[in-house]
Amino acid sequence: MSMTCAWRLLAVSLCCAMAVSAPALADAQTREAAVADWNAEGRHAGLATPDTQCQDFLQALGRKPHTLEYLGCEQDDASYIKPMTARYRVRGASAAQVETYLHDSFGLPLLRYACCGWSSGAPYAWRAGADGVRYEIGMGVESLHYPREEWARIPTFDVTVGVTRQSP
Repeated sequence: MSMTCAWRLLAVSLCCAMAVSAPALADAQTREAAVADWNAEGRHAGLATPDTQCQDFLQALGRKPHTLEYLGCEQDDASYIKPMTARYRVRGASAAQVETYLHDSFGLPLLRYACCGWSSGAPYAWRAGADGVRYEIGMGVESLHYPREEWARIPTFDVTVGVTRQSP
């Protein structure tokens, strides 16, 4: 092999190595920048860390009632605020117990009936301290106006717990 051919082969090999490692390096720098931004502003704003996984947030907090069924988590990375929402349901027969638990543990307003269903109202936010993640918690169901004593007639109530990973 000639020296010119060897140099060309070495140059091509180096270019290939750089092309393979450049995205990994850029990704690491992007993650580092995101964490730095979170430490500078996001933590104070109550945002979840950039690497937060979509999950059963109540279980992760160690605060999930056993009567609450986790249905899954959805994340929307296309949205500017990058929200994640964990969805739950509870049988109507256990809804009052879960409502009381969420009220006592997180301060969620008690459900009220308006128009077409029971609801905790406008989105409610809870944080465990000034540097804690801000969780949006809600509970409700669209149903006939059964009084609380008859909630067992309602098949299920929905509970949501959400976080955002980026400021608006």
